[in-house]
Amino acid sequence: MRIFYLMPLLLLGFMNSHSQNKKFEALLQKGNLTFKMPDNFDTLAVVNNPDMNYELALKSKTKDLEIRYAIRPLKERIEQFEQKQKDTSSKMFAGAHPNKIYQTVFLTVIMNTSGNHQQVPGFKSFPPEAVKREFNAGWGATTVYPLKSVFGKGYSNCMLVTLHRDDQADAYIFYLFNNKEDLTTALPAFHALTFSN
Repeated sequence: MRIFYLMPLLLLGFMNSHSQNKKFEALLQKGNLTFKMPDNFDTLAVVNNPDMNYELALKSKTKDLEIRYAIRPLKERIEQFEQKQKDTSSKMFAGAHPNKIYQTVFLTVIMNTSGNHQQVPGFKSFPPEAVKREFNAGWGATTVYPLKSVFGKGYSNCMLVTLHRDDQADAYIFYLFNNKEDLTTALPAFHALTFSN
């Protein structure tokens, strides 16, 4: 008899993860990205939070480590920016071009997900030739910071990797962990998300 109670829950969980993956796949296509599911990870449900939306979550099968992916395609933002620039009747300021603000947005993401709006940690940009070779991106950076946010609930630290490619997308990969030794589990996943050629 219990099986009949569990079946709707299992189906609901499958449908949620399937729709979550469909959204993620659509963003991959819009951002000209490819994703290869890393070994020894399971898919988790995305948890709504006030700090940062993301589209895919993975949990290590062996360690206390979660990886979250957020993709922000640039095509529509660039089109809106160009339309605002052309519209002389509008009093709206077009702002900066979406291809030029990736570092500023990266810092905002750090502030929002860390929960620390007073002090933003520094970040290290990847060498241009390495980020091109390894991720087919135009720019990328990484940083590690403590978590004091709803986004980070259950974890004490985050390693964030960001990738940018002009006219394609900004991508954010969050490695959430409590013990830095568990980060070694993330090595097979480090190149799971890359820009297509």
